[in-house]
Amino acid sequence: MATYLIDYENVHQNGLNGIEKLTEADSLIIFVGNTTNEVPVETVTAMLRTPAQIQLKKLKRTAKDYLDFQLATCIGGLVEGGEDKNFCIISNDRGFKAVIDYWQTNKPSVTIELRNVISLDSASKEEVSSAPSAAPAKKLDAATKKTIRGLVKAENLSPANHTSIYNLFLNENQKQTLHTGLVRLFEQKKGTRLYKLLRDVFDQYKAD
Repeated sequence: MATYLIDYENVHQNGLNGIEKLTEADSLIIFVGNTTNEVPVETVTAMLRTPAQIQLKKLKRTAKDYLDFQLATCIGGLVEGGEDKNFCIISNDRGFKAVIDYWQTNKPSVTIELRNVISLDSASKEEVSSAPSAAPAKKLDAATKKTIRGLVKAENLSPANHTSIYNLFLNENQKQTLHTGLVRLFEQKKGTRLYKLLRDVFDQYKAD
């Protein structure tokens, strides 16, 4: 049993590849942006045939990263609800790794995956998994960790928060996605404040 959250604006109908393999124990939540007015007939047909439970969330507002924040909020509510243990975000947006990092640290009994299609057979090789025993393939060096902790000392962050920031440094390659990840973890105001504190050392770390 798993719950699939589809970033339809990002993956479109291709993200639903593998929908025929879902069972009645699975759930599918499809987030459709305000600018999407048409869905291909074959996609609708596939949704009608699947035994999985389907929810369609049509967003009424348009703003930068609006759908992403809605999806991240939704999965947070589901995780805290405690009924589901296995989730999969269907998107090419690697910024969702920040969501995975957060829950991997704060609720390791839950598994969240990030891939670009439903079916594992056709998923991108860059698939990200947060199985309970998973850990980042690389570790941040001690000097960079110390620098980060010094820069954010006034924010009174928890060790788990520090770990989430370390993972962003490891996994993101651009300052824009670092900012996005911090905002997802700490909300807009605090995330932006942290980004301003960390962006220079992030640039230096990626340049080394």
